[in-house]
Amino acid sequence: MEVAVIKIGSSLGIKFPDVVKQNYNLAIGTKVEFNFSSDCEVIIRKKSKLREGWDAAFAQYAFDGEDELMLPDFIDSETVAFL
Repeated sequence: MEVAVIKIGSSLGIKFPDVVKQNYNLAIGTKVEFNFSSDCEVIIRKKSKLREGWDAAFAQYAFDGEDELMLPDFIDSETVAFL
């Protein structure tokens, strides 16, 4: 796919075609990361949000009954020996 680099104020930009925006869920404000290789390739990656998907993962743990405390919520002499 070929796109042109455009001028945006004093910077440069790339206009993504609609098919790219839709397939990769890009919108205004989406963070992307540019990586430049030694042979003049530019790799553009959509940055994932920190902890993205954690809410679904923890909900699944709770559903599966695996959200029990691994350590007791109090410390006694037996627990100290365990730690």
